[in-house]
Amino acid sequence: MQLRSLIAAALAAVLLGAAPATTRLYSAPAGNRPAGIPHPDLPFVAILPSGRIVAPVGKSVAIGATVTALALVPGGRFAVVGGRAASGGILLRTVDTQTMQVVARVTNPRSRSEAIGGLIALPDPAMPGRTLLAASEARAGKIALFSVGADGGLTQLHPGISLPGNDPEPMRLALAESGHLLLVADDRNGRLDTIDLATRRPIASMSVGALPSGVAAFGPRIFAAGASAAAPSLAVRSLDSSAVGSENIPLDAPLDGATTIGGVDPESVAIEPGGRFAYITLAGVDRVVAVALDASPRVVDGIDLRLFANAPYGTMPTAMVPSTTGRELFVALSGLNAVAVLDASTPGVLHRLGLIPTGARPVALSLAPSDKVLFVANAEGNGVSATLERIELTKIPLERTTLSALRYSRVSHLVRGNALVPPLRSGRKSDSIAHVVDISLGPTYFNSTPNLRALANEFAVVGEYYADAPNGELGSQLAYSGTISPLAWLLDIFRGHRAVDAMPPDIYPRSGYIVNALARAGMSYRVYGAMVPQGPSAIGIPLLQVLHGAVGYEPKAGARSSDRALAAAFVKDYAREVARGNVPSYEAIELSSNNPLVQDRALGEIVDTIAKSDAWSSTAIFISPRQAIGATATDPKHSFAVIVSPYAKRGFLGHAHASTASVLKTEEEILGLPAVSLGDLLASDLANYFTPTPDLSVPAIGTNERMQR
Repeated sequence: MQLRSLIAAALAAVLLGAAPATTRLYSAPAGNRPAGIPHPDLPFVAILPSGRIVAPVGKSVAIGATVTALALVPGGRFAVVGGRAASGGILLRTVDTQTMQVVARVTNPRSRSEAIGGLIALPDPAMPGRTLLAASEARAGKIALFSVGADGGLTQLHPGISLPGNDPEPMRLALAESGHLLLVADDRNGRLDTIDLATRRPIASMSVGALPSGVAAFGPRIFAAGASAAAPSLAVRSLDSSAVGSENIPLDAPLDGATTIGGVDPESVAIEPGGRFAYITLAGVDRVVAVALDASPRVVDGIDLRLFANAPYGTMPTAMVPSTTGRELFVALSGLNAVAVLDASTPGVLHRLGLIPTGARPVALSLAPSDKVLFVANAEGNGVSATLERIELTKIPLERTTLSALRYSRVSHLVRGNALVPPLRSGRKSDSIAHVVDISLGPTYFNSTPNLRALANEFAVVGEYYADAPNGELGSQLAYSGTISPLAWLLDIFRGHRAVDAMPPDIYPRSGYIVNALARAGMSYRVYGAMVPQGPSAIGIPLLQVLHGAVGYEPKAGARSSDRALAAAFVKDYAREVARGNVPSYEAIELSSNNPLVQDRALGEIVDTIAKSDAWSSTAIFISPRQAIGATATDPKHSFAVIVSPYAKRGFLGHAHASTASVLKTEEEILGLPAVSLGDLLASDLANYFTPTPDLSVPAIGTNERMQR
């Protein structure tokens, strides 16, 4: 009887159609809550523009605009945090580690482009009894020196130490065991400079390869990990530059431009207390590798720190610090807003123990001499200010904090199949929408854009939308990959907004952009003013390989981008593609005019062309800003997105929390693509803005106004 029932049920499923399969979907935990600080009494618990939550454990203190470096003063009474002030000048803050109060401030607004790249605090070799703080000023090409008073006060010592060579860019710092030799990573020139702090003079320089972002020393040897166009490596050098035995240990295989697009991005180096192994964080591939430092240095082990097995990359391990016993290794996961605690009791072999929640984007760690207190510098802190976090490790219930860190990063739920916007990871593409057009806007003003306003009034508007990139260049990377790589973020601080262009592959996410996913899937695409790095170093970047023949518009060398020319190129190409029946599956368009009316005019021409074509019935257009535009006075990252499509809910205003990565995730769902990073995997999608009942009426757009550049 039971067998007969099972057969009957199976036949019913076949005849009536089986219920849609369920898929596990991840979303941001914000839900319908806006970004900000929900409870004034808990100023460091915040909902971020990404929709994730930060609720750091321990005690935190607000620092300022951006932090990049952290140093504990000998004895551990004070911590000094460095970075860039809101005014654009250098930022230094001394924090009393017991009270977690700022006790000293140094800001230099006269140097608006400067920031602190590295910090070291030590007993001053030139004056016994005085504590010295060395701070690298990257753009000035020098090391600034300060004395640290008994009350934590900072007094600058003049002159600083200028580095030799052409246009140096000092960043990360390390101290040799001697206690008076300072090692300085010169990112621009790919070398390490050694400074004798007793005499305040540079005494040696050695080449270590491009962008040596991680530096450490043990005994007579120096270790520097960095990126390069060929392959990232760990450079092993002798403190005595005349000694032989220099080696470069490869950390990555050559990129294939198909599945591996970005480099591994070595960010930091730490030496196991016994000196037998070096640990290196590879932010691009979510790993920490161990390198044996015996007679033949080599990579011997590693640990995968992705969110789950075979997850998209994006936890981004950056800084790390081993305990003095070597039994634990603490790793900042800047993409997960957490510190990973690793078991390193067997030297060179690492195992996960758990996670500790931090503020947003942890970038620097320091451990008190007792191994009982961990300090974390969080670059984005509570979304308003950078923070310094004090964690008492003896009071951490690691199992509970691990669950909390995961809960703050995503919610997980099973969803049934959706034929119009299939959930990510379902393995399906939309059965109605075959073409996606992504239009990103530069700086604009909603009240000065009649076409954009007309589209917003008629179609679906994402009302609780956050453009969470600080500028257009980083916004482009976020829009097309769902994340901002640590190297792109760091170089933007120190080299300005064009840093993302023309750099080594390590600046790009490992799996590339959405166009790389499209290429892997054998789908068509075209870009207009988007994704194309400029300059001589851009040659050979794997990202560009898939753009060959797919660039519909880019300005001529040395010329400024023109939205008028871009719109004209799109209209011409699109008419030809519609006539031939080969409209690309995906098109990315970046408008960039500083004149909102010019930008709006180009937007109108593009949308009008699509809406009056035969492809309109199977198209979805996503319109959103690349960066924060200050849509509201209370929250400059609060913005908007508009979805224009026959399948978009007409006149719909949604209030669920969404971010830049939400647009990318929804585009991937429509096209049946996998997530290219952890950022889009964990973002909330915009499926609720679509309806299965199409409205094929054409939007009314004004396209006859005079167009300027």
